[in-house]
Amino acid sequence: MVVILGWKSSPIGRSSLLKSICNLSKKLVAENSIKLSDVNLIIHAGVYRRNFRTEPAFASHVQGELGIKCKSLSQESDHCFSFDVRDGSCSPYVALNSAKHMLKIKSGGYALITIGDERPNAQSYWPYQPISCVMLVALEGDGARLESAIFDSRSFETTAIVSTIFDGNKSANIIGQYSPVELEITAQDDMFIGDTNWLSGRHMHEFLTKYSQGITRLHQINDNSGKSVTATWV
Repeated sequence: MVVILGWKSSPIGRSSLLKSICNLSKKLVAENSIKLSDVNLIIHAGVYRRNFRTEPAFASHVQGELGIKCKSLSQESDHCFSFDVRDGSCSPYVALNSAKHMLKIKSGGYALITIGDERPNAQSYWPYQPISCVMLVALEGDGARLESAIFDSRSFETTAIVSTIFDGNKSANIIGQYSPVELEITAQDDMFIGDTNWLSGRHMHEFLTKYSQGITRLHQINDNSGKSVTATWV
């Protein structure tokens, strides 16, 4: 079980994804009366990056911008792990599950989970409202507790994965065309199911807003590729 001690979200707007996430992270850490140096793990979840860059990991950019334990590693150093997870709109729960296991390596620390996407370039079709969301996570404490996250890949379709193609006329990579998988959805009582056209940051923003208002504790994300995740919170 993993606990969200606090979270913040905001539309990215004209800001860059990195600037938006780092600003939210600084405010979130300050509001929870801890130091950035108390963060032992940074995981970024999202799909789209500027110019489709995937390396180095976006989480490492966040770590560098925030200046969290950016020093040479040794057996004695107090270091911070940082890496990305990419699983479409289901990525936030992959990140939360990863944090649950990684935080056991060194007890007493915190994980910073960042979620968000930005338009790769002006040539790409972009019908989204991108929202950046950051969560401060620990193994214990007061806050939303993730009891379980069940992943379902039975309807996964590889041809529905978002891909990029090079357009010679525009001399740029652009988002390729694909047909989203239509899932048969059976909602349970008290379950919040986000729109399949939302990006991962908005999925978590919308759910956590309703969870904090006491409206729901069940969350299902259905990705355009046919994968889904159903999470139970207490």
